[in-house]
Amino acid sequence: MRKHRTDTVKRRVERFLHHPYTEIVLAGLILASVGLIVGSAVLPADSQAWAISVTVSDAITLLFVVELSLRYWIATRKRRFFVRFWPDILACLPLLRPLRFLRILMLLRIFRAGALFSRRLLVFRGALRATLQELTMLGTATAALMLAGAVVLNHAEAGTAGLEGVGEILYFTVASTIGGEPIGANPTSHVGRMATLTLMLGGLTLFGLFIGTVSASITTRLSATMGEMRTMELDELRDHTVVFGWNRGGPTMLQELFSGPEDREVVLVTETAELVPELPAEGIKQELLYKIQGDYTRMEILDLVSVRGASSAILLADDQVPRSDQDRDARTVLAALTIEKIAPTIFTIAELTNRQNEELLRMAHVEEIVVSEEYGAVIMGSAERNRGVVSIVDEILTNRYGNALRKVTVGRASAGKTIRDLHRELKDDQGAVLVAFIHCEEGGEQQVVVNPDSATVVTKGDRLVVLSERDPRV
Repeated sequence: MRKHRTDTVKRRVERFLHHPYTEIVLAGLILASVGLIVGSAVLPADSQAWAISVTVSDAITLLFVVELSLRYWIATRKRRFFVRFWPDILACLPLLRPLRFLRILMLLRIFRAGALFSRRLLVFRGALRATLQELTMLGTATAALMLAGAVVLNHAEAGTAGLEGVGEILYFTVASTIGGEPIGANPTSHVGRMATLTLMLGGLTLFGLFIGTVSASITTRLSATMGEMRTMELDELRDHTVVFGWNRGGPTMLQELFSGPEDREVVLVTETAELVPELPAEGIKQELLYKIQGDYTRMEILDLVSVRGASSAILLADDQVPRSDQDRDARTVLAALTIEKIAPTIFTIAELTNRQNEELLRMAHVEEIVVSEEYGAVIMGSAERNRGVVSIVDEILTNRYGNALRKVTVGRASAGKTIRDLHRELKDDQGAVLVAFIHCEEGGEQQVVVNPDSATVVTKGDRLVVLSERDPRV
């Protein structure tokens, strides 16, 4: 019981730390702490402004210590935690009084802010979509270089002509980085000259990379770097959905996944690097979508996407690689057998091209099996006999608009009531129509009854399938 409670708390903490708003706030605090550390470096040590900046900076650093402690607590692989967050750990060391001389290490956290903003900026589409991650990464490195150079010059060149104030130092730093030569002043100390030389060389290199993003080699290298960062994040995912394979129905399926009330991460595993057709701009939360290329019938790929910690898996009838329908179904069955073996509690949905292979998936304890082409044919036949039914089916089968099928669990307050009573309460109080009843028997077996008898009595833990615009409560 205690372990279950601990796991529940860990899942809640993990969802909080990975929430988009939390990451945006963290990125803002990182930028604020960098600004404060630069301010405390250039302000007089005996001024009130300096004391305030140091106090606020320490408070923000303390928040980062709490954040990193929580991340270490929920991390399943402690070694991977240190590999990923070592710059952030070093950046928190100046909170200790004997290590005040390491305050410049706070600048390392600007790279974390760049990574967080890069993930959240994926929601913007446009001409820079293909190179947005690379440009964000280079811009972050440029800002870190200029800020570090300004701090060093402020200490090494105090009183030098042209470098007397904060404004002149910042102007010299920016101008020298862009121009590739000292502009506005001539540093006299060895440290100042080395810092200026670093700014010049760093500026030439970084701006060369900005221009070089059009080069395929540089773009591939930077994309691989960002892909590695996102791959490391997969170890932290829990209760996410993994989609294996891709076909023309994939974009619509993703839109349905992201139309729910909860923001849940989705990992998409495909054999090819490019998705055809392209993902639509609307209805898909790019910041919550992870794309991995690999053969999803292999164990290393399933471990990479943390399938053991996933809440659900969706196996599409993949058509990205030319194969016969029989071979596509065989890969779906193989992947389903492997997934259910290593993650018995996962909820699995599999798409087949031929219902003859359904029995194998039932033996593998796959919960839902979809034969999409067969359903399409049934709807077309039904549309001829019941004209006008297609528009009704369109609304029922989607969560994005109108009424939809929703499942609700019977609570203690409704246990012992009849279907007649629940149907009346749901319709009168919440505008929902009861469609089906799912009785949960001992051993985990379920008995599904569509349009159940009015005298049927429900018990706690049973499930009702209703048609409504929002999730009802019973």
